[in-house]
Amino acid sequence: MLSKLLKHEFRATGRIMLPVFLMLLTSAGLFNLFLRLSGQYDYPALSVLQGLFSTIFFITLIGTAVASFILMIYRFYKNYMKDEGYLMFTLPVTTGQLIWSKLIVALVWSVATILVILGSVALALLGQPFWREVTPYLNQAWQFITTQVSSGNLAGFIVEFILYIILAPLASYLMIYASIALGHTSSNHKILLSVIIYFGLNTAIQTVTSFGSVFGILAISEGKLADFVPKDPISFIHTVVISTLILALIECALFYLITHSTLKKRLNLQ
Repeated sequence: MLSKLLKHEFRATGRIMLPVFLMLLTSAGLFNLFLRLSGQYDYPALSVLQGLFSTIFFITLIGTAVASFILMIYRFYKNYMKDEGYLMFTLPVTTGQLIWSKLIVALVWSVATILVILGSVALALLGQPFWREVTPYLNQAWQFITTQVSSGNLAGFIVEFILYIILAPLASYLMIYASIALGHTSSNHKILLSVIIYFGLNTAIQTVTSFGSVFGILAISEGKLADFVPKDPISFIHTVVISTLILALIECALFYLITHSTLKKRLNLQ
């Protein structure tokens, strides 16, 4: 049944996200075209069009990221908290399947959005002097990485990066889902309460993280964690990244349990 939920969700979100992606790539291509033309021909009209399409591209770039994020939140709210919720919670599916159908789709579109944004920026700057100026620095950076980092450590960093781009969005969406679910246990001012709960949860997480970082730095500077802190920089970076991943995993588990428990036992659709 999860596959059917995912199919329906991808179809519903794809109707919006695919045209948005196409609009972004088109604006990037037009920006690149008029940037080239304005550089080759000294016509005022071309300069005006180049400025116009640069503005359109920038707005579309930001709009794509915002649209993807808001759409994933809205789909959760609309399907589970509004009138559709009466139908969704009577389907022969578990609460976990309902949550994961939104999370998986949100994660896929989040990663796709990042890739399309990076691709659109590359397309917008394709063939421009920018690349010729940046390429030597990129080559130097790559040479430094390959000479200073072993293949095993490099593979480890790649795996850690992949895990981070999975866990970080999941933690963000689950915090929002948990806030919406908790806010809708009330009979009044549900959206306002959801917003308040979100800022409360976010503040709590940031406070705990900040205090943990400060105490960790103080403990390291005083030598109290000498036996646990690697001496070489590469191992130290691995330790910091893995600690960040563990924290993100804990956040995911905590907010998932809150969302699951609230949707299953305390949700108020009245």
